[in-house]
Amino acid sequence: MKFNKEKIKQIVLSVIAFSLIIVGYLNYDYNQNRSLEVSVESRNEVNLGDVQLVNSEPEKIVPNGVIVSNNELEKEKVKEEIQKEDIDNYFEETRIQRDRMYSEMLETYQKLVDSVETPNDQKSIAAQEISNITSIKNGIMISENLIKNKGFDNVIILVNNGKVSVVVKSEKLASEQISQIQNIVQRELNIEISNISISNK
Repeated sequence: MKFNKEKIKQIVLSVIAFSLIIVGYLNYDYNQNRSLEVSVESRNEVNLGDVQLVNSEPEKIVPNGVIVSNNELEKEKVKEEIQKEDIDNYFEETRIQRDRMYSEMLETYQKLVDSVETPNDQKSIAAQEISNITSIKNGIMISENLIKNKGFDNVIILVNNGKVSVVVKSEKLASEQISQIQNIVQRELNIEISNISISNK
């Protein structure tokens, strides 16, 4: 029985192709089983759902030469942001308290002026106090706006018994800035410079 060369070639190619399919399938089946074993092993080692923190970024060197990790840098940033927020809250809360105090005082004096039972001399005193408080409030508002126009982010002015406390939001104050603030407060509130206290926050 004679075989044609072409027929032999086809048979050989078919056997090789079939062998490759078998090898591919066995390889695929082996890899599937292996990945399943690895998965089971990894489940035994680490509980699913556990969080593992990894630091993927390198450490950084700050200007003083100390190596600081990113976690420490993040903590510093958060700390700075909290401090800034606290400072902003200080100005806002102090302003609210001050304005509430003036409103209550004005309301009290106005009741005295409006009451028929209040003697005339007391009404006159109450009316004068209303005028004084209104004048102080206006002076504070103008002063704060003028000081902000000098480049300060925030400022609060408190007046108590002829003494003025000025707190500006600034890391530091130059002597020239202090002089500018003193001049504004002295002019708008009619207060002696010796009675003006200036600080930064």
